[in-house]
Amino acid sequence: MKADDDVFKKFQQSLVGIQGRFYILEASIPVEKQVDFFHFSEELRGIYAEDDLEFHKQRLLDISSSIEDKKYSMSFLAISGDVKSFRLLENYLQSCEPDLFDWLKLSILQAKITLESKFSDEKQVFISTGLGGKGDMLRFFSLFRSKQEILFSHYQVGLIEKEFPFFVEDKDGIIEELKVFDKYFTVLFLVKIDVDIKTMFDKALTECNQYGDFIRHSFTITNIKKYTDEEIREELKK
Repeated sequence: MKADDDVFKKFQQSLVGIQGRFYILEASIPVEKQVDFFHFSEELRGIYAEDDLEFHKQRLLDISSSIEDKKYSMSFLAISGDVKSFRLLENYLQSCEPDLFDWLKLSILQAKITLESKFSDEKQVFISTGLGGKGDMLRFFSLFRSKQEILFSHYQVGLIEKEFPFFVEDKDGIIEELKVFDKYFTVLFLVKIDVDIKTMFDKALTECNQYGDFIRHSFTITNIKKYTDEEIREELKK
């Protein structure tokens, strides 16, 4: 596993030790955009005025409003702690401009966290990753390679397609995408926060490699982004 094992373990341990309600962004949104959004939200809190609430509701729905104005209004509504503002943001998903979709998804999550904080003493914890997640699970992308750049046989492809879903699902995870190519394969999957991913995949590799020792034991895993074809080619050169 090329990602530092300790990094994942410390990440998991830090979450297990936190008491409160966890929120995982379901959409895959670049981390940089998430950081920009939450920094802006914090700045906005310093100048927030409840009297401006109706203005921002109207500006969001005004077709003549600029993209930047709508982003501002979305963020304003998101930190308001107002139930009607939250519903307005949710309903806006039906007509949202493509350039605003990521910002809107973040605004809806922010609004949900703000409301929960307002009505509950329980600590609200937002978990930010580039690939997002679903429910109480995080999404990961992994890349596995054949040993000595040897082409996978038809039988070996079948083993991969059988064993990897089995071991992920054994941990109550979900395989969203499994793609097998000539000399490598990729897995996009969801698992709960406390799952030991390295051990899970080590078991899958051991099971497959009983029948020919054809997959490298080292693999690449990330929760930041899904690799493009070009990024995979670069990774395979290493």
